[in-house]
Amino acid sequence: MVLEKCFKNVYIALHNVYSINRVVELAKLVYGLGFENFIVTKAMGAAAQEGVPEAQKLAIKKGKRFFYLNDLKDAIEVLNFRKVYLILPRIWAKSTLDVNDILSLLEEGSKVLLVIGGSEPGLSKRDMELGEPVSVPDIKEDVGPVPLIAIALYSLLKAASTPAT
Repeated sequence: MVLEKCFKNVYIALHNVYSINRVVELAKLVYGLGFENFIVTKAMGAAAQEGVPEAQKLAIKKGKRFFYLNDLKDAIEVLNFRKVYLILPRIWAKSTLDVNDILSLLEEGSKVLLVIGGSEPGLSKRDMELGEPVSVPDIKEDVGPVPLIAIALYSLLKAASTPAT
């Protein structure tokens, strides 16, 4: 049951992106891991013109949900999340992501947003005020946004599928 809630109530947002490939790569990752909700905010240039339509097409083909909004603040306001986690390299984070906290929120039926920056250096100071800046446990260096969110999502899925003791 927790795993179903994980797929349904966890939303992944890619914010401030310029790259077509990054949008499509992340859409494939999100949907490929079984999550249902992918959000793109503040897409610019080619990412907005080609990446967003490709991600939308992928969502339709897979029967998943895709949201494209102007800004991260809009996504938070419109979709009404209980908690927003900003996934960052350790140097910028204030704490470490605790997947058990996320699982507790999901058990309550709450919606959770995981945000990753789509371009270097990632998220602005203004963006970082919109949620809790966290790093992924055991990742010491900046590995880039897609690997970072992939590890975070995998950790969450692993914890959600492990029976409670």
